[in-house]
Amino acid sequence: MKKLLTLLCVLATVCAGTVHAQLWQKSPVHQYQQPSAAQRAAAIEAGQNQLWWGYIGSADVSTSVGINMADTYHCAMFLTGQDDMTTGKTIRAVRFGLSATKVVGVKVWIASELPTGTPSAENTLWVKDVAKEDLSEAIDVAVDVPCTIPAQGLYVGYSFTITSTATEHDQYPILTGGTDHPNGLLLRTNIRVPNWATLYGQGYGVLAMKVLLEGEFAQNSVTPSFGSENYYVQMGQTVGVDLVLTNHGLADVNSISYTLDGGAEQTVNLSSPLAPQKSTIIAISVPADAKEQNSTKTLTITKVNGVANESKEATAQFVLSTMEQLIQRNVVVEEFTGTGCGYCPRGLVGMEKLRQTFGDRFVGIGIHQYNEDDAMYIANYARLQWHGAPSCWIDRTLNTDPYYAESGDICNEVRMAMNVPSTVEADVVGVINEEETEVELRASVKSLFDTKDFSIEYVLVADGLKGTTAAWTQSNYYSSGAVSEEDLKIFGRGGKYGQSSIVGYVFNDVALAWAGGSQVTPLGQLSAGQVHQATHTLQMPTKATMRNALRKGTVYAVVLIVNPDGTIANAVRKPVVDAAGISTTQQDRQVTVTDAYAIDGMRLAAPQRGINIVRMADGSVRKVLVK
Repeated sequence: MKKLLTLLCVLATVCAGTVHAQLWQKSPVHQYQQPSAAQRAAAIEAGQNQLWWGYIGSADVSTSVGINMADTYHCAMFLTGQDDMTTGKTIRAVRFGLSATKVVGVKVWIASELPTGTPSAENTLWVKDVAKEDLSEAIDVAVDVPCTIPAQGLYVGYSFTITSTATEHDQYPILTGGTDHPNGLLLRTNIRVPNWATLYGQGYGVLAMKVLLEGEFAQNSVTPSFGSENYYVQMGQTVGVDLVLTNHGLADVNSISYTLDGGAEQTVNLSSPLAPQKSTIIAISVPADAKEQNSTKTLTITKVNGVANESKEATAQFVLSTMEQLIQRNVVVEEFTGTGCGYCPRGLVGMEKLRQTFGDRFVGIGIHQYNEDDAMYIANYARLQWHGAPSCWIDRTLNTDPYYAESGDICNEVRMAMNVPSTVEADVVGVINEEETEVELRASVKSLFDTKDFSIEYVLVADGLKGTTAAWTQSNYYSSGAVSEEDLKIFGRGGKYGQSSIVGYVFNDVALAWAGGSQVTPLGQLSAGQVHQATHTLQMPTKATMRNALRKGTVYAVVLIVNPDGTIANAVRKPVVDAAGISTTQQDRQVTVTDAYAIDGMRLAAPQRGINIVRMADGSVRKVLVK
C-alpha cells in the first residue's frame, strides 16, 4: 500500500487543467480492508456472458486521493467503446468503494458527457442514490435501465459530499491504485476544483471502480504493448524487448504467436498460464537493423493458444534505434530527505534497494535538506525542484517517490533509464590530501560527437554515517502501525527500527559537497572520440559532528555530465583514494609499461595525457595520471 507524503503544488501561471490536477493530494498513510466473503457473496453474481471489468486490477487498491477539505466530489472513468472489452457491451452493475465516514449524498451514475452540475436524470443516462448504510470499500449497485456502450463511449462515475475532514478517510476519500491510464481517473469538485481534469501521468493510478459487462466475450484474445517506447541496439547485435501481454479473453493463455513487421511467425510458450484480465511480460529478441537508424517496428499477435487471435487491438509498435556504438548509462538518483522527515525511512529503503540491485551503475546522492538540524544537512547542493519529502529525481528527468516511483517499485523506473544508452562517458579519480581536508576530483570525459553542450558537476558522497546525538536521530511515522510492505516492516510496529525516533541508523549515499555551474571550469569543446580532462577540488566537511562520523574508504567522488536542458547524460562514482592510491608522472608518455589503455578500454600505442590504465612490467595493473 502506498503511504505517500501529502503533496500540494498550485501553479498559478499554467493552464486550468494542469492546476486542477496538481490540487489533488495522496493520503500519507492509508490502510485498506479487502472486501469480506460476506460482501462478495452479496454482490451481483456474474453469468456466463457477464464479466467484471475495470482499469484497476482485483487487488490494486493502494492509496487514496483527496483535497483535504469539505466539498462535493465527482469521480469518473471513461469506457471508450472501441476496445476488446467494452465494444457493444451492456453495463449491468457498477462497483466502487468509499471509506469516508463524514459523507452524504452518494450517487452512482452513467453519462454520455461528464455532468457539469449535480448528477441527475437531466444530465445523465442513469443515476441512483446509495444509502449511507450500504457504504463500504466494495459497493455493488445494479443498473436497472439498459446502458449499452456505444462507439462514442460512456462515462461511469460516482459523486458524494464530504461534510468534515476530521479523519484521514474523509481527507482522502477517493480510492485509487494500479497504473495510470488516460481514461482511468477523471475528477472534479464543486468548490475547489470546479472543472473536470484527468490525473493521468500524475502517478495517482486509476479509480477503484469496475463495471459488470454483459455481452459476447472472446475466448482467445490478447493485446500487446511494450515496456518502453524505444529500444537501443548495437549494429550486429540483438536486444531483449519487453513484450507486455494482456489477456482480454475468457480462456487462460498458454501460448502466443507473433510476427514482427510481417515476417516469419514465431511462437512463445508461457511459463505459466495467463488468467483472464491479467498481464504478463515476456522478453523477445529483436535483431539490429543493417545500418545505423531509427525504425518503427510493428508486432502483431496472430494466434493465442494455437488459434486466431480474436483481439481488435492485436498490434503494437516500438522504435528500434540501431547504433554503431553504445555507451552504458549509469543512473543518478538524487533523493530529498532528512532526519526530521517521518516518511523518509521508505526513501532510505528504496535507495538501499537500488544499491543492492544495480551496484555501481546506481549513483545515489542523498541530499539532506529537509531540516537544518540534521547532522548531514547540506546547504549548497544544486537547486532542484522538490515535490515534498521523500522524493527523488531520476537523472533529473523524472521527479517521483524514492520507494514506490510511478510503477510501485523504484527499480522499474531506474531499470528503464539504464536501458537508454548515453552519448558520453566519464571516469573520475578522487584524491584526498594528507590532512583529509579536501579532495581533488580528476575527471576524464569522452563524447561520441563533437560538442560543447555538456556541463560538469562534482560531488562527494559518503556511506556508513551514523551517530547517537539528536542531530542523527531519524524520525519515523511508520512506527505507529503495521506495515504491509515486507522491506518496510523494519520501521513498523515491532520492527527492528519500530520507534518514532531511530537512534543509530546507518546512512548511505550522503552528499557531503557539491560544485557546478559558475563554480567550476566549463568542459568546453569536446572532440568526438577524444578524452577530455577536467579537475576540481571540493572541501571536506568541517563540522565536528560530520567529520567524526566519516571513516576511511567510505567517501566517494562523483562526476555528473549534464545536458543543456539540465538532465543528466551520464555519471560515475568511484572511491576516493589518498596520494598513495594513484601513481602520477610529470613526464608525458614516459611511464614504463607493457600495455596501456584509455578509460574506455581502447589499447594505446603509448600512455596519453590524462588517466590511463596501465600494465606494468612486473604484471601489476594500476591507474596512472599522466600530466
